[in-house]
Amino acid sequence: MDNSSLKYFFMITYPRISLTIFIALVAIGMYLYPGSTYHDHETMRYLFNENFLSDLGRTITHGGSNNFHSSILFNTSLMLGAVTYIIFYLLIKELFDSNLISKLGSLFGVLGSLCMIGVALTPSDLFLSPHILFNMWLFRFFLLSTLCYTWLIYKNKQINNSYLAGNLIFIVFLLIYIIILMYGPSPRESHAALILQALSQKIILFNFMLSIIVQTMAYNKILRPES
Repeated sequence: MDNSSLKYFFMITYPRISLTIFIALVAIGMYLYPGSTYHDHETMRYLFNENFLSDLGRTITHGGSNNFHSSILFNTSLMLGAVTYIIFYLLIKELFDSNLISKLGSLFGVLGSLCMIGVALTPSDLFLSPHILFNMWLFRFFLLSTLCYTWLIYKNKQINNSYLAGNLIFIVFLLIYIIILMYGPSPRESHAALILQALSQKIILFNFMLSIIVQTMAYNKILRPES
């Protein structure tokens, strides 16, 4: 496999494969989750609108049950996603001649990926403060990275500006979610606050996945202009 084919694989094919595996691991983790939320320790399964994704990564559930299988699956999915992003951002800057903005975008992307690893290594039931810290900075770094590369896509003549829509949507949702994380009600305050925070997290995850698809489509136009 020559260098161009290798770059294509790690920037276009591998992120799509990784995304598929990520979805599968999270879905299985949800299925195996023993149950319990912040406010109700008697639930018997994962509740989409009341459980956080990080609940899957806990070693012990809110209700005191062992969560070994879900935690392994979810934290593995985070590590896989982080490695995928690190490789992606180390390569992507070369498409834009490694100029200052692309270097900054990649730096922020790699830092966000390292925070993703930090989230995986700090289950919220064992290391709550660093878990929250890594979670907060994960989204901030990815926001900065996306801003950098959205500008570069806009300026690049090889990429149709229609691909900007996906990035702009992602930026808007990231901003809203960061505001909710910083100034929104604590999930411990009420059932309504828990639902707001849990569903907001699911929405931003969906936008993360959409962003991966859009970015691979956009950069495909540079790596394979004929496609």
